Amino acid sequence: MDLRGRWRASARLRDTANAAGLLGCGTLLNLIGLTDVWTLPRIEPFFHLPDAWHTLLLIPACLVTLGKRRHPILALAAGALFFGADLLFGGSVAMVLVLFDLIFAVGLYASARARTAVTSVVFVLIGTASVVGGLAEGEIRIAVFIGLQLTSLLFVPLWWAANLRQQQQLGLLDAERSAREAVLAERGAMARDLHDVIAAHLATTAMHSGAALAAPPDTGRDRAALQAVRTSSLAALEEMRSMILLLRAADEPSLPGGLDRLPDLIEAATAGGLRMTVRIRPVHDAPAVVEHTVYGIVREALTNAAKHAPGSEVRLDVRPSGDRALVTVTNTLTTTTALDHEALSAGTGLWSIRERAALLGGVLTAGRDGDAWTVTASLPLTPGPAMPGETIR
Repeated sequence: MDLRGRWRASARLRDTANAAGLLGCGTLLNLIGLTDVWTLPRIEPFFHLPDAWHTLLLIPACLVTLGKRRHPILALAAGALFFGADLLFGGSVAMVLVLFDLIFAVGLYASARARTAVTSVVFVLIGTASVVGGLAEGEIRIAVFIGLQLTSLLFVPLWWAANLRQQQQLGLLDAERSAREAVLAERGAMARDLHDVIAAHLATTAMHSGAALAAPPDTGRDRAALQAVRTSSLAALEEMRSMILLLRAADEPSLPGGLDRLPDLIEAATAGGLRMTVRIRPVHDAPAVVEHTVYGIVREALTNAAKHAPGSEVRLDVRPSGDRALVTVTNTLTTTTALDHEALSAGTGLWSIRERAALLGGVLTAGRDGDAWTVTASLPLTPGPAMPGETIR
């Protein structure tokens, strides 16, 4: 992990660097003489002590900041003690910076009850000090000046932390909402896939049963048709069961159907009478959504071939090409058709696979090519926004 990654991942590293920065900056401020910043009378025993005592008190005060994330209230209490001790020598800007950092930590990391208590104490201190200072000097402008000073020191870090915490919470809520929307969109896509899968299996069932009813009775052929109907029905039930389990899952659903399930489609198409010629090359590092889309395109193309050209020769080619996956399904056109009812062709299959390809930024074409029907899809291995020009002929 590089230095930037370690910095982001380690809160202790950031806190240590912050404490070291406070110590270095504070020492420099003390050396150039930014001490005796408060107009308070010094107590006589401490009057003649050197300014180096400010730096001696600064060291433990900076060490206290290391615990501000886990124990912000205790860290603030300890820092306030060192701040009070520093006041005995007239106070310093360096200790003001430490106290500011500890109050900011309370506003950022402490519980809501602790933040409320600290805020109340801060308002009491600001009000009391302003009134007492104004009365002591007999001037309202002194009271206002003290109030402004203490507000910038004690209240501004709390206000700043509250704004930052609110922004963090809004960011988390936005991320959670985006994640929920992504899951809902994926489940909606799966629901549409369920429709396509069940429609394909039902069409296969209807075609086999229709073929058996159209021919003269034959025990062997009829039993084979019943077996095909049973196989298709069980496959539809299994697809529905797995999809419903995914849709009900509490966690983010995974995509069913990938390149590893293409042999199942080929086996089913061969059993349905299609004469398959298959050429599948491995598509390495393909995202799950791309594999799922390839599976859906091949399934729809084979279903259409079985519907419109039963017994045809089908060539299936899946291969990588640079940063894209290419899918080609070609079937010869026959004079027969398995469609003996209009319900067997809803007319949405090609539209569905076109939409899937377009969502990934791919291109899909489908149409007659001489005496054959060809479906061709080109899908990017890094899915992106839809590309212009995706069409269906």
